Parts: sequence; structure tokens; C-alpha cells
Amino acid sequence: MLDSHKLDKDTELSLLPHPEIDVHLPVPDMVALMVMKADATAEGSSFASSVVDHTVQYWSPNPSTTHVELWVGDRSSDPSEDNHFSTYLGAEKGARWTSGMSDSKKFYSSASWSAIPICAHNVERSVRGACNVHCETPYPSAALLWQYPMSVWPLRAFSGFMDDRPNSPAHCAALTARVLRGAIFDLALPHSSHWYGPSSLYLELSQPVRMEAALALQRPVVRSTAEEEQDDYLSRLLTRGSDETVASMSREDARHALRALANGVLQAGSRQPGVDVDQDDFREAQEMYAKGLIRYTWINRLENNR
Repeated sequence: MLDSHKLDKDTELSLLPHPEIDVHLPVPDMVALMVMKADATAEGSSFASSVVDHTVQYWSPNPSTTHVELWVGDRSSDPSEDNHFSTYLGAEKGARWTSGMSDSKKFYSSASWSAIPICAHNVERSVRGACNVHCETPYPSAALLWQYPMSVWPLRAFSGFMDDRPNSPAHCAALTARVLRGAIFDLALPHSSHWYGPSSLYLELSQPVRMEAALALQRPVVRSTAEEEQDDYLSRLLTRGSDETVASMSREDARHALRALANGVLQAGSRQPGVDVDQDDFREAQEMYAKGLIRYTWINRLENNR
């Protein structure tokens, strides 16, 4: 096992994969809910952004979050096939694939991100197709407080009457729920899309029963020591290696690192007989997974697509 500190270049060079480990496996399917934890409103934010932040944080259940979006795995080397999809207050073009926006790199460099894996058969193709259907969905009007009051008690009781068709206005959580509902029938969200705010959607998708079901789908019960060592090696290289090392990782290795990090979230969020979920371990696994997703998009893919 590697220690938890950032790898230096000499250590990286000395930790090449063992010859007996096959690191050239098929690239796994992957979709994640990315979650931005609530923190202080950014300095220089607009009045509208400050109102949204305070409204969402005040009315949301714990843990309070201010934003959610989808990360969707890519199936080609085409740089136009983006990873991040969402909508933001003030986005003139509505919902869109967001990595190409001028301030995206700074936005995704925040340490406030966590991520939850979303697992289903053929999940990448289904979710990517649904995201494309919902591109340009407008953000709700300020006159309705951007529809956030419909995501909290008591107004959420009427959320099912709101228009949930493609291109009808939706904030980030309602849009994400709409996409997932249309793409993954087995996800079985129990409420209408507009019922969800960022925190309630996160709480819904991070339930132990969902983590346990997803874990059962993602990996066999018994794993060899070599497989576990490979997972550990690649995931630590992606999250703790230098930018140069991450950029030099093959797409297959980087994606398998993400799969290992995703399985770490599922394991940490699953209950053991007689033992409940350790929330500190669960939160740390989510943060490391989000870090891996962001480094994959902004270092590995960015450098390899130039």
C-alpha cells in the first residue's frame, strides 16, 4: 500500500504496475452526481447569486449543498464530448455541457466538491443522450425565487403539478433529477423532479440501500490481491500524483482509477452487519472520487486531447 501523502516524482517512477497485472481492460461505464457543499458565498458574487446561496442553504436539509450536476464518462477521444452537464443561475444559453465555459476551470478547482456514483446498465449512453435532449433548458425566473421554494416544505407538496417536460425551466437539482428519471428507469426516484433541491437529491442518491445495490452490480464478491493493488495504485496516482503524471496516464488507466474510487464510495456508504455507515469515511471517499473526476477531466483528458 502507498501512504496517503502526495507522491513525489521519484516515488511515482519506482511504482510502475507489476507485469502480472493487466491494466489494459475495457473502459468501464461511469456517471456521477457531483455535489458542491455549502460554504461562504464567493467574494464578488452577484446579488442574485448571493440570494440563491442563502436561500438554498437556509431551507436545505443537512448536509447543506448549493449545487448539483452530472459527470458523464466519455466514449471517444473527441474533445467535444464533454463530461460536466448542468445549469447555473444567469446562464444565458441555459443548461449545457459546461467544461468549455470561460470560468469552468476555476469553478471546478474548488475543494467543496463531493461525488456519488450512479450505476446502471449502459448508463453513460443513456444519461448522455438524456442530457443532450435537455440542453438549453432555461433557468427559472427570479420572480419565482428560481423555483427553489417548490423544493422545500410546504410548497414541495405541489411540485408534482409543475411542468417537467424537456425545455421547461428548472434549477440544477430539478434538471438533474429530470435527466436521471428519463435516462434510468430503475433509479426509481420517489418524487417529482421539482420536489428535489440540491441537498435532498444528494440525500436520496446516497442512501445506504442504493450504495449497497450499486456495489453488488459493480464488482465480484471476491477480488484477488493483484486486482486490489492495481486499484489502489491507479486511484492514488490519479488523485495524489503530480499533474505531469496524471496527464501521462492512459485513458484506460485513468478511467479504471475512477472506477476504483467509485467503488470506494459505494463500500464506504454500505452498511456492514451490526455496523452503520461511518459518515466521516463516506464523506472522505466522496471527496476523493470528486477529485479524481475533476483531475481526469481537467488534466488527463485536457492534455491528451490537445
